[in-house]
Amino acid sequence: MAIFLQKIQMDNIPPKNIRLLPLADTNLPSVTEAAPVICIRLCKNFDIAFFNEGFGKLLSRSINSVLLFVVAACLLSSCIISKPGSYFKNITRDTTISNTSNIPAELQIKKNDILSISISSINKLEDDYYNSASASAKGSAPGFQVSAEGEIHIHKLGKVKVAGLTRKQLKAILEKNLEPYLKDPIVEIAFNNHFVTVLGEIGKQQVLPLPEEHISIIDVLAQSGSVTLVTKLSRVMVIREKDNTKQFRHVNLEDHSIFTSPYYYLQPNDILVLNQDESIVKEQMRRDRYQQFSTIIFQTLSIAIIIYQVFFRR
Repeated sequence: MAIFLQKIQMDNIPPKNIRLLPLADTNLPSVTEAAPVICIRLCKNFDIAFFNEGFGKLLSRSINSVLLFVVAACLLSSCIISKPGSYFKNITRDTTISNTSNIPAELQIKKNDILSISISSINKLEDDYYNSASASAKGSAPGFQVSAEGEIHIHKLGKVKVAGLTRKQLKAILEKNLEPYLKDPIVEIAFNNHFVTVLGEIGKQQVLPLPEEHISIIDVLAQSGSVTLVTKLSRVMVIREKDNTKQFRHVNLEDHSIFTSPYYYLQPNDILVLNQDESIVKEQMRRDRYQQFSTIIFQTLSIAIIIYQVFFRR
């Protein structure tokens, strides 16, 4: 980059903070023969070299010392890496957690819910008639939409009251009522209009389908990719709707408290937000400023030295 600054490999030299090397041991261009070089190991495989003896023809010793200090301070600061968060990092020993969060009770089917209903029996041809979902509201997910009266329409069964039932209860009712028409009917039911939203510093922001009553926060994160280097796992936000209100709660994914939290299991329409760790972001910004500053210093001094060599060197 500059006449006096080169990236050189030092693998064959014992690492020391500051050392003197003969010019012949480096790959630097020669200015004065046999001029020794000061090399400083800043980061792995990256050294900064300054001509010590004989360099006075270019700059005075005082400028060289200032340059050495500025470069070392800037690049040593840029080599500092902030440690990102990680899951359960505060659990350092084998342990057992008691009183973990209970699995939520089954949800009751409500008006305007959209149900995925799969009916199977020995007669596969007949099954197709039952699996043809009734028309859903425009723009909504396909499936059997629960009407304002709390009903759905099933082939040969007509209108079936479903509002207020759980999926398990509706499954038992349909299998019993279908026995006169199908041999050994099996019914599977899922929600088609329940979702969990994932936002923030994670590999895949998404709206995740929730066909059952709940999903653990660990499963949601596993399906959303890796967190970023600046994700603040100690304060992950969960936004939940309840009784026409919005609840905002924070959970800690760096220790065992999440397993006893009522927010370990996410519910339909929950929003999971992974925010940035501001301390890591500020550290990165500070490191970037140091790198920009050092780049300007290097370029300015390089130009000054070239001008000195061309116009003033005797």
